[in-house]
Amino acid sequence: MALETRNPAKLVPSYSLTGDLLSYLRCGLQYRYQNGSALPPSRPVQLWFGEFIHGVMEAAYRLWADGTTDFSKPWPCSMTEWDSRKTPDPTRPVHDIGVIGEKIEMSLANQGKRPRNRDVRTAAYRRAEVAINLVGKYLFPLVTLAEEPLRGARLIPNATGLRADRYELTGVADVLSHIKVNECPPNNPFREALQRVCTALPDQYEVVVDYKGAHRPNEDSAYWQQGEWQVHTYAWLRNRKDPPVKVAAGILIYINELSPGNDDIINLKRGISEGTTDELPKTAEERGRLDRWRPGMDTENLLSMEYRWRRAVRVVPATPEAIAHATTEFDDVVRSIESLIADEGRSGSIGSVWRPNCEDKSTCDACDFRTFCPQQAGWTIPRVPAAPEAP
Repeated sequence: MALETRNPAKLVPSYSLTGDLLSYLRCGLQYRYQNGSALPPSRPVQLWFGEFIHGVMEAAYRLWADGTTDFSKPWPCSMTEWDSRKTPDPTRPVHDIGVIGEKIEMSLANQGKRPRNRDVRTAAYRRAEVAINLVGKYLFPLVTLAEEPLRGARLIPNATGLRADRYELTGVADVLSHIKVNECPPNNPFREALQRVCTALPDQYEVVVDYKGAHRPNEDSAYWQQGEWQVHTYAWLRNRKDPPVKVAAGILIYINELSPGNDDIINLKRGISEGTTDELPKTAEERGRLDRWRPGMDTENLLSMEYRWRRAVRVVPATPEAIAHATTEFDDVVRSIESLIADEGRSGSIGSVWRPNCEDKSTCDACDFRTFCPQQAGWTIPRVPAAPEAP
């Protein structure tokens, strides 16, 4: 009996929205080195800080949803030196942010991800405490789906000569429903922000939410536009699951704005002076405090909580036109990555194909490959001093 020849498996590379596409846009060469020879990436390139915040918030939501605890009192945060070999302290409650954080640290460490230094770890716990006790208090009652996995397949434009003609796009987001939003108290900062920005919300809608362990970018920053693309792409992915109602908007939560540090205030002052930030102080008193502030001065009590909330919550309307534009932009990013993969395969060289395009010094500071990068943002490449000329 004649047997039919088995068709070869068709490759459909998978791309994570934040771990791959946004990481590539930050720096193409760092993205390639971080992912070794596994192309497309088999592990995300997100910084430890962002993944830690996401993990802590998901674990906190589960405890709250199970009725383990509530927000009648602030959740404690007893951060200790983390050691995977130590015995957990049974006297600390399960909703202690230190206990939650250590579990997330262990999970990330098992994936080979650790904070760069002690200062980063301390800052992460400080932001996690703010995220749970401020953001969680108002956000958790609105959540319909927590950490909802999203995925969908799209065609790669002009795919001739590439290894695949389509790709899988993946992401994870929280989902809010119109029912819970409309039933929450009017002074809820997320409801206020939605109603302030989206003045014509439909009767029924969903909202996708993502946390950012960063400050609110200024409008001239690439991260500002990329944040919009991320929300719109999440909306496309969520709508593909054919929910009862469609996504009307997305919310990006910039955790750093609720507990700002030196870099966050510097970014804010630059945005105000250059006219590139969309959220300005409302009072002359607050503007004066910002004008007088210098690096090293107090940041925790500098801004009013009302202003911090306005900067922390960014609402992005999700219109069909915006969703179509964002997904097309990401199609082009995937095509760029796949073209570089093909070029590397032909040339056998990484350095001649993948180029550093980073314009953000903080990204370079976090890069393991900066010592031999040919072009670093804000850095002067060390060189051997020239020999003195002969007299």
